Amino acid sequence: MYGESSLKKLSRTNLSSWSLAWWEALLLFSSGALAVVLHQYLRAPLGLPGRHGIEWMALLILGRASSRFRGAGSLASLGASLTSVIPIWGAMDDPFIWLIYLLSGPLMDLAFWLLPKLQGKLWFLALLGGLAHATKPVARLIITISMGWVYGSFRYGVVYPITSHILYGLIGGFLGGVTALGVRWLSHRSQP
Repeated sequence: MYGESSLKKLSRTNLSSWSLAWWEALLLFSSGALAVVLHQYLRAPLGLPGRHGIEWMALLILGRASSRFRGAGSLASLGASLTSVIPIWGAMDDPFIWLIYLLSGPLMDLAFWLLPKLQGKLWFLALLGGLAHATKPVARLIITISMGWVYGSFRYGVVYPITSHILYGLIGGFLGGVTALGVRWLSHRSQP
């Protein structure tokens, strides 16, 4: 047991299942809702598209990497999506915000399902945070092209918002990954 590398132990302990305790479901759902509330309270006109990806991806990666439930990312993003349709939490600014919040979680669940050996790797969690947060400008671009709803983040082109969303998502994914893996490492270390 002591000869086994820490990362192998971390990957082995996160076996996925479809079972879920009510308190874990509540925590996952609430983490998504918290991301929307933080988005509104930390709102400042800085002109930096994607900056809220730090807290959103940190919470989403933390919940997904900490849970054995296969749909953990989807459940957290569902919490964000449903909270965002409440008028005071975002629906007044963007009628499609619920969809944008909903997209990141299933992408994470899919990545965890397709690449189970990478779940305990910090670089993977950070990269996943960046890619999952990039769903926001990509979805907005599709909405802009197909429905004509114009988003201000595209006033300087498409590359800048996609790049900045990936960058802020990477930072958030890294923070969430460090927290999840650190807690998991400490809990394994404290076990006899």
